[in-house]
Amino acid sequence: MTLRSFRRALLGGLLLLTAPGCATTTTETWQVQPPVVRGSSSGPPPGMFGRKRRAGAEHSNSAVGVVERSLHERGIRFGTDGTPGSLYQFLHTQHPEVPASEARPGDVLFFDMGDGSGCGGHTGLVDLVDNNGRLMFREWRDGSARRSYVHPGQPHTRRDGAQIMNTFLRVKLPDDPPSTRYFAGELLCSVVRPQP
Repeated sequence: MTLRSFRRALLGGLLLLTAPGCATTTTETWQVQPPVVRGSSSGPPPGMFGRKRRAGAEHSNSAVGVVERSLHERGIRFGTDGTPGSLYQFLHTQHPEVPASEARPGDVLFFDMGDGSGCGGHTGLVDLVDNNGRLMFREWRDGSARRSYVHPGQPHTRRDGAQIMNTFLRVKLPDDPPSTRYFAGELLCSVVRPQP
């Protein structure tokens, strides 16, 4: 069948369907609704990471969710109130702390964000350790998953050439005192090695 004959057949069929006394067509309107994602920029939507968000939880709970999901997948069963502080308390009492220079993939990082919560301020999960000791870690911050860097041996160095050594974990504010810490290496306070 040629393209021209196909067009004629199609047009003829359409004319028959709309001719008086013949079959009529019905038109159905289909509307595709986008998936509804509830939540705010301060954390993941409810149910993300296999659990419901607790009332009053802040953005750090999302970081905890990233770590807890990984630990649950490794067979480590526990429950926390969803804050970095409670995760720190659990891991610190049940699993060994290791020197930051000996961190390896799967270890959990804790950061003191200077907000009075100590090592329970923020958390991340080590994904990679490169040859010079820099750690790439997974975290959730400001409403999104991130890959960040910390170099325990060079905590005050932002970059070494084009390579990022330490990610900014805090935003610089005009009223910050001169002693305020911003880099991941400056804020890193504990590395815990969870073991099933």
